[in-house]
This record gives sequence, structure tokens and C-alpha cells, in this order.
Amino acid sequence: MSLKHFCFLLNFSLLGLWSCLTSAQAMQSIYDYDIKQWTAVDGLSNNSVRAVTQDQQGYLWVGTLEGLNRFDGTHFESFSSNNTRRQLIGNVITRLYTDSQGYIWVGTMTGLSGLNSRTLKFDRYNVLGEVTAIAEVGEREIWVAADNLFRIRDGQVSRVEEIKESVSQIAVTPEHVWVSSSRYLYKLARNGQLDKISLPADLAQHPVYDLLWQNGVMYLASEQGYYLVDSQGQVQPANLPMDRGVPVYQLHSDSQGGDWVSSYDKLFYRHQQQQWQVISRDELGSATQFNDIFEDRQQNVWLGSFGDGLYRVSRGKIKRVIGQAQRDVMVRSVVRTADDALLIASSQRLGLLDKTQHYTEIQLSGDTPLNVVQDLEPDGATWLLATDNGPKRLTLEDGKLTPLTDALRGIKTKTIKKRQAGGFWLGTNDGLFQWQQELIPFALNHEFESSVITFVQDNPEKLLVGTTRGAYQYQQEKLLRVGLGTPLYNAFVTTMLQLPQGPLVVGTVDDGLFVRLFDGKWLQFDTSNGLPFEPVVSLFHDAASDYVWVSTLKGIFRFQPHLLGDSPPGQNLFEEVLTPYERQLGTAPGRCCNGSGASKVVFWQDQLWYPTLKGLVAVPVKLKASSSQTYQPLVQQIQAQKLYSLLPEQNRLVLETDERNVSLRYTAIDFLKPMALEFRYQLVGFDEDWHQVGSRREAIYTNLPAGRYLFRLQARNLNQSWDLAGQTQLELVIPRRFDETVLYRGLWLLLGLFLLYGLFWLARRNVQLREAELTKLVKLRTQELETSNIRLNELNEQLSQLTHKDALTGLRNRRFLFEQLPKDIEHYQRNRESMLAQNKCIALMQLDLDNFKVINDKFGNSAGDSILQQVSGLLIRETRGSDYVVRYAGEEFMLVMRDIPLDMVREFACRLNELISSEAFVLPDGRTVSVQCSVGYAIYPLELLGGQLIGWEISLQLAELALYHVKHNGRNGVASIQFDRQVDAFEFEDSDHIEAQIEKLLADGVAWFELNSGRQQDSIIN
Repeated sequence: MSLKHFCFLLNFSLLGLWSCLTSAQAMQSIYDYDIKQWTAVDGLSNNSVRAVTQDQQGYLWVGTLEGLNRFDGTHFESFSSNNTRRQLIGNVITRLYTDSQGYIWVGTMTGLSGLNSRTLKFDRYNVLGEVTAIAEVGEREIWVAADNLFRIRDGQVSRVEEIKESVSQIAVTPEHVWVSSSRYLYKLARNGQLDKISLPADLAQHPVYDLLWQNGVMYLASEQGYYLVDSQGQVQPANLPMDRGVPVYQLHSDSQGGDWVSSYDKLFYRHQQQQWQVISRDELGSATQFNDIFEDRQQNVWLGSFGDGLYRVSRGKIKRVIGQAQRDVMVRSVVRTADDALLIASSQRLGLLDKTQHYTEIQLSGDTPLNVVQDLEPDGATWLLATDNGPKRLTLEDGKLTPLTDALRGIKTKTIKKRQAGGFWLGTNDGLFQWQQELIPFALNHEFESSVITFVQDNPEKLLVGTTRGAYQYQQEKLLRVGLGTPLYNAFVTTMLQLPQGPLVVGTVDDGLFVRLFDGKWLQFDTSNGLPFEPVVSLFHDAASDYVWVSTLKGIFRFQPHLLGDSPPGQNLFEEVLTPYERQLGTAPGRCCNGSGASKVVFWQDQLWYPTLKGLVAVPVKLKASSSQTYQPLVQQIQAQKLYSLLPEQNRLVLETDERNVSLRYTAIDFLKPMALEFRYQLVGFDEDWHQVGSRREAIYTNLPAGRYLFRLQARNLNQSWDLAGQTQLELVIPRRFDETVLYRGLWLLLGLFLLYGLFWLARRNVQLREAELTKLVKLRTQELETSNIRLNELNEQLSQLTHKDALTGLRNRRFLFEQLPKDIEHYQRNRESMLAQNKCIALMQLDLDNFKVINDKFGNSAGDSILQQVSGLLIRETRGSDYVVRYAGEEFMLVMRDIPLDMVREFACRLNELISSEAFVLPDGRTVSVQCSVGYAIYPLELLGGQLIGWEISLQLAELALYHVKHNGRNGVASIQFDRQVDAFEFEDSDHIEAQIEKLLADGVAWFELNSGRQQDSIIN
């Protein structure tokens, strides 16, 4: 997604969001909606979305300027006149409508088609011209607005004779059917009575884009603005906070009582007749015009934009709060006051947020400026503040801000906490101090390996201290290092939490989350073994639910400590609450909770409040686990020698007799968190156990014997157990060929017996002759054998030099690569037009194992050879039969993927990187080791001007440069070099200086590295 598209929702207006708060009920805010965007980059056929609907199975259907798309939450499947046997009358979709029978009516720029979503079969109807509206006016009766008004009943098309002019929009109410034309608004009663309402002069002869019946009033969206029909039957301008004459395109009333209005330069929202919330064109960028607004059965609102793709707006469980009159929205610290309000420290201001979300700024006075506040702690009638410019004292009554002590003036202070023995602990960049009306350095400051104190918690039994080089506990006048023998020993500690039952939880910047269990055993979690996000910022324990809530710079998650020690294999212990890929309306993605100080979470009004770059995020502490929903998996189609499409209720499929290799494509529909779904499947009768495949949505089987099989498929949320997973099953029948029958095999057995008897008879007849001849030939053969052995050894040595096979791994070698790749390129060029039409390419992936020398040095060359063999087996398993894997050099491998869809290359490279990182490789002595890898890939041909002029050698060098980029950026990742479409292929004429040419293109900004990286990690020995 481009930066321009991100700007669509980065800066939503705050105008009116909290202006109508009352003592009875707060106004519903547009911040309560989460949003996600899909564009052509995600597989949508075109960024101009014209219509949206949903079928009975739950699939979303999206009509664009270039065809129809079926969407399950992760994948768009496109339909156009090119792949529907031309039953889709046109590719420019203008309207979509699902009737009460589940049949989808598809309006296009050139006429009307119909779609049975269960069979994926299209019908064509005799309605020509642009379809502007479709409505179901009665049982099995559809009206269509095109060049005329048409009625379709039982598949038969006829004209609606009551209205004899071109119409644009249709709306159905309990008593009437409303139809708009260029001059009139027709009101057709169920009994046949027809009333005409003349459009006012400023509205006549201008397009009407939408009609909406709401609360007994008919509203019109038109080129001239927003109108309604009053009680006297007159068309009058409706009330919107905008200038008259601005076009309005879409009207929608959702099931939650919210009204949505899309205009040329604004988007309007209001909840239950409250004040309109205005989102202006400047705040939305170019994506202000929506062609359709649709609400699905899960109450998600879908916005089809004019040029920026598809948006999903859903009611979130998390609220974002910006106080009324709050000018500085970047919140750094928050704490609860004694009078049940929130004291908020923003970037350079302090203020109080009351229960009605009214913000009162504290007017600061004094001779010291306010810097970033890291922590706040009450001290009687005043507050102590830990700031980047030293500790300060704040008096709320007059806003007076004074330094706490001149000794720490200008010294960055991270935390201030009360002492059990009285006074306060001050954690600074110069060590730990006590404050009891005077400053006293901690007696054991010299024992800290780092003087930068990041965390302090004084418990009745011990004092916990975090630094940038490890964690400590002070007990019985002794300072002890926490986490000996673990990476926590030298970790940058951000926060610590001592649970009542005994476990200790420690958060760090770069080393993840550490938990000390009841028995003293330490567990470490990072992004390589289940931790969703890093670095950890804050910890909070909810005793009622036994959840520990964790906030990071990228999101929020929670877990239950008692499950960590003995969790079953495959269970995801960490439940994601807010991810970096989710955002609320008016906020930027990718950043959650700020800073690493101490006042980063507070419990207030049964919610956890977190500071963010834009206000506070409030999360209900009793948030229901997302794993409660059951996801029903669907088997969509089976690909063998031919394609088998399945009906929704179909539970049995008989394949053709010769079908032995099958690929089953499946899915589960989820629009909120589709990437949190994972699948497993089993082919009963062939598989001994389940295949757990994560988010992969395809099962591939080869060389299946004839017989009956039961394909079982389950889908679950990552936080669910498999016992709660949804399941479906399909019986697969593979008929036997004649050569697999008992009769056929019996005939062969009988023939074999006859042959054996004949051979035995001939053998006895010739045995005596052979014995005589053998005696004579023994001496001669012995001499010839010695000569042959010598010659054979020479030939074997030559053959080993000419072979294409690597002796250690069994893979192809470099010789094979440089002999075979030109042939593949020649084959591609012969079929170039077909390949380009199918968006296929040749992918070159260079894979290098990270830090492989460490394994050889630590465990020996035999261990390294074993890992290379296991990696080779993994690569062979994950590639297709048409691909080949080459041992390029040492621990480097080259994968050549022929005729692969272009949009699958990056996904396959990332998945390969994740598979190797997650695999446990077994050493010869039985121990296991984890290995990471770096992947650089390039494609042939490159999508450049004159790209056909570039040879495969350039693509090979680009893959190598991308690999080096991953190595230089921390390893464990996937990279490729992307080029602007203005780059000409002649830039690469001189292949001897490709690195210099790439450096120039990077400097000019017309080339860039696309990098997906994981955190570098040494091998872990179990």
C-alpha cells in the first residue's frame, strides 16, 4: 500500500467527536470502529470498487472496473468475461444485489447478469445498458434500473409499464416502491397507485445516486447534494454540515443505529440521531468518494472507494479516547488520581481527564520546563514526576513545577516509586537513589553492571530493580542478579511483575519476555517461539481472570501464567488483542504504546488505559477471548487433471479413473483476523495423523492408490484448542483401473507361472553346456575383469566430475544449474505471451544458512553435514516437481521455480524462511538445533521497460545482491530488489558492473529493497 493510500485514514477529524457528551450517555465515536484496506496489491482486480454484496455462504463479492471478485478474508478470486464462458455480460460492475433466494444479480455497464453463488454459474438477461439499481420488490420479483425500468419474474424480463422513462435509482419500503428519474420521484403503492413528486429545479436534470428510507423519511443522494421528502411530499435539502450543491454519492443506515453519508469531499457519520461527525477530504486524502456502502451479516461495514480499493469498518472492542479540549494528543504517561480521574502527561503538557472524557489542561508555572514524563507518583497533595530533565514536584492546585533536588537536575529519571520503609526510590541514568527530604545514593550502586536504572518495584519481601544490563533483586541487604544462565543476565529490562502466586515476569527491549515459574525454572519467549510483538513496554496482572496483560510498541497481548509450564504442543499461549496491522479510524498503523517508562498502563473504569501517539487506548479488562467463535472450513475445489468445483452441501466426490494426483483448495471465512486462522487436515485411509499446516489453504497428494478416502478438515483460531475447531469432511472416491483389478492381476500371475516353468526347463537344458564353457572362460574372464576394473575406476572418476549431482545432499550442483537454466529461459521465451498472460515467471531464490560456521565450530563438520542434508530434504519437500534445488556453494542453495505465478514468489520465499526458522534439526548425538536463513530472490523477466533484453544472468546477480542485503540487515529475512516502472532495461547492459548500477538506481530512488526480516538469533540447543 502506498503512502498516499495510508493517508486515507491517518488523520481523521476530531470535529464533533465528543461535543455532545451528556450526563446520561456519551456520544458514540467513530474511533470505536477498526478499519482495514485491500487494494490491487492484495489481489483485488481493480482499485475502483463499484459494488459489494454477500452470499449465503458468507463470501463477500466485490465488483470493480475489471470484473467480479469473491473474497474470504485473505484471497480474492476474480471472475470476468474472460473466464466465465462469456456469461458475464461485462467487466465494469456497477451494482450487486443478493436476493432472498441467495441469487446474486450482477449489474454492469453493458447489461445484467446473474450468478448462482453455490455453483458459480452465470446467467445472462436481456437487459442492456448501464445498470444503476437493483431491488427485490416482491417474492421472486426483481426490478432493474437501466436504460428503462425492467421487471424480472421467474427469469422472464419485461418492462414496468407504469413508468415510461429512464430511471436511475430504486428503493423498496413496506408500502411503496420509490423510483427516481431525471425529473420525478415516483411513489408506486402496492395496490398499483402511482404518485409523482416533482424534483426541485436545482435537482432536476442531475443524477440521483442513491435512495434511503429511514424512520419514515425518504432521503436522496444526488449530484446537487443531500435531500429528503418532507411530510407534505416536497423534496427539500436535508441537514448536513456542508455547503449546498456538493455531490452526495451513497447513503447507508447500519444495524447499530449509525448513519453513513459519502459525499465528494467528506464522509459523514452519526449514531442514533446524534450530531454528525465530519471527516473532510483534506483528512482523507484522495479516497473520499465511495461508490457503495454495504453491511455484512457480521455487522462489518464495507466501503467501496472510487480509486483506493476496499475498506472494512468494524465495531471494535477497544476505544480510543482523546479528551474534549485536549490539544496535545501524544500521550506519554498516565496515572489514576485519588479523586478518580486520570492524570495525563503528553509530550509537553499535563492535564486531567474526568469520567465524562473532559480534558482540563494544567497551567504549569515555575522556572523549569517540562520534558518527557516517564513516571508519576503521588506524594500527599503533590505529585513527583520522573522526567528526562530530572525528578520534579508538581502541585496540582496552582500547577507549580519545581525540581525535586538540584543534585539530579538534568539527569534523566526513568521511575519514581514509593519505598516500603518510607520515602521514594528514584531510578536515574546515574544509578538508584532514596529520597526522604534528602537524596541518598543506594549503598550498592557500584554492584550494578549498568548505572541506568529502568525499573523499580518495592515489594514487602524484596526490592526489584531493572537496568539496561540485567535485572536484580535486593533482599536481606544482599543484591542478587536475576536470571543467571539465561539471556536475561545482560538484557535491557523495561518492566517487571511479581505475581502473588510466586512467578516473576520480566519484560525486555531486545530479548522478549522472561517468566520464572514456581520451581525456579526460567522460560524465555520471543518472536521465534510465540511472542507476538516486541519490545515489551508494560505489564499488568488482572487477579480476577489471572491474565497478565502485556503492551509493546507494536501491540497488546495477554496470557495466563499457569499455562506456560505444561501447555500442550501446538497451543498458542499468547492472545493478541491489538496488532500493528489493525488500527482505529483516525489513527496510524504499526505503533501502539509509547516509551518504556513506568506509568504506561492504569486500571480505571474496568478498563486498561494505555498511552499512544494519538490519545489513550482503553481496553476492557473483561475482554472476551477471540477463541470463542467457531470457524466453519469450506472445501472450495479439487484440482487434478481437471478442475472439480464443489457445491456447498456436497460431501462426496468421485474422481476420474486415472486421477492419482490431487490438490484440495479450502478456506474459512473471517474478515476481522483471517491471519489468526490455522488449519489441519487428514486423509483418512492414507494419512496416519493430522497435517498441521498453519495458515496454508491447500492440501496436495500425489500417487494416491485407488480406493475410498475421507478428507477431514479443521479450522481454528490460534488461541483455540483443536477440540473447539470447526470441521468439515469430504469423501473422495478414486475408481480402480482394469490393471488394478483382481482378475487382471490373476491373469498376470498365471502368465508368470508359465514363464517361470519355461525358464526352468531351458535352464536345466543348458546348464551342462554352460559349465563346460565357463571352465574355459574363467582364466580369460579373470584377466579381462582386472583390466575392466582399472578402466572402470578411471571412468568413475571422470563420471564424478561430469555428474550433475551433489554427493553430500543429493541435490543438483552448479554445473546442472548453468546447463539447465538457459534451456528454461529459452522455453519461457518461446511461450512468453502465454506466460505473461497468466502472470507467470521464473523465480530464482538464493538461500544461505545464517551463522552456519558456528555450528561446524561447535558441533563438528558431521553435524553441519547432517543439517545440510536435512535442509535439503525440507527444500525438496516444499518445492514442486517442476522446480529444482541446487546446492550452490557450502551452505548456500539456489531454488529455480519454473512457471510460478508472480504474486506467489514473495509469499513462498517468506514461508520458506519461516519453515527453516521453525524447524528443529536433529544432530547426530540426538540434540536439536534451530537454524535461521537469509533469502534473496529475483524473477525473470524483470518488469522493466524493455525487460526482455535482460538475460537471466542479471536476475541471478539481483538475487545474490538481495541475499547480501538481508545479511547486512541482521540476517533471518527475505529480500528482493524492486524497480520503478520508469527504469529501462538498458540500465543493465553492462553486467560486469551490476553492483554499481544497482547502487546508482538505489541512490536515485527508482530502486529499493523490499525486506521481510526476522530477528537474528543464535542456534538453540535442546
